[in-house]
Amino acid sequence: MFEPSSAIENLSRVVADYFPITGHVEDGGRPAFTVDLPPDSKKRFLALRDRLEPTGLLPLLRVRDGRPVVAFLPKPPRAKWRWPVNVLLFVGTLGTTFLSGYVMAVGSGSSKFPSAVESGLAFSLSLMLILVVHEMGHKVISILRGIDASLPYFIPMVPPVGTMGAVIVTREPAPNRDALIDLGASGPIAGFLVAVAVVIVGVRASFVLDPSAMVGLTLVNYPDPLLVQWITELFIHPQPGQVVLMHPILYAGWIGLLVTSLNLLPSGMLDGGHVVRALLGARRHFIVSWLAVLAAFALRYWLMAALLVVMLTGVRRAHPGPLDDVSPVSPGRFVIAVVLLAIFVVSVVRLDITPVRF
Repeated sequence: MFEPSSAIENLSRVVADYFPITGHVEDGGRPAFTVDLPPDSKKRFLALRDRLEPTGLLPLLRVRDGRPVVAFLPKPPRAKWRWPVNVLLFVGTLGTTFLSGYVMAVGSGSSKFPSAVESGLAFSLSLMLILVVHEMGHKVISILRGIDASLPYFIPMVPPVGTMGAVIVTREPAPNRDALIDLGASGPIAGFLVAVAVVIVGVRASFVLDPSAMVGLTLVNYPDPLLVQWITELFIHPQPGQVVLMHPILYAGWIGLLVTSLNLLPSGMLDGGHVVRALLGARRHFIVSWLAVLAAFALRYWLMAALLVVMLTGVRRAHPGPLDDVSPVSPGRFVIAVVLLAIFVVSVVRLDITPVRF
């Protein structure tokens, strides 16, 4: 709380260097100023944020009662991230993904399949490459946009997947709507590009078999997203009735695309949720978030749907939005949103996974 009038006057002078002040209001016991918005409000707000950095305050630009308002929040203390925890989880996830690839080979029953150890390594290293690049895309953007963010926390899981992906924890909001879109889009785009390469390598390493060669085998049928269908047709041309025996590298690419589509669901604090919050605002984001839960149920993403329900009904169910929630989104970010939609369409798949006895 800013009690002394001198502190309010000092803040007023600082704000006035960037925005024409039209009035003074209270904002939860803190001073706030109604302002006029110049055409370059986005640039001015970033300069104001940098100016206030030594004071321990974060500026907020919001619309209250139809008027633009500059308000303030205490800046969270810079986090002391515990990198040994990140390393431990990373190593643990390497182990669980290796185990998943190992189990996949043991259960295949086909002489054409790689050895168990080779399968474990191929699956683990390929999938972890996708996940690491995805998370480092977020990390690089957080550094470039001045957002205090942790290293990725990888989440181990039992086979057959071996991981639930990874998360990066941010300690403060993105500076503006452009930066929020960049933060949400960077991981999926980076991970998707690697996943495409992994799928191509995996398809070329996979085996096309006639049903007669698989008599007595029980295999798991994985539905293919559009991208896998296109790449399979392009490189190995399976004939009607033939079966593609998925190489562990292709399975890693399949999981990588699944993780990408999960992250792009436009809900809550997911990557897709960041983009929708920046483009559509808080109210529409809340509505779209619940529609995404229904979509997750329809796609049989049971665990993700349950997690989203917990997120959207929990204590911190509202997305905080960016610091500057008023300045318009740059035209180029709409192009990024379209690219993300296209990535989602070619990556998403309904989880109708069934065993098939030959």
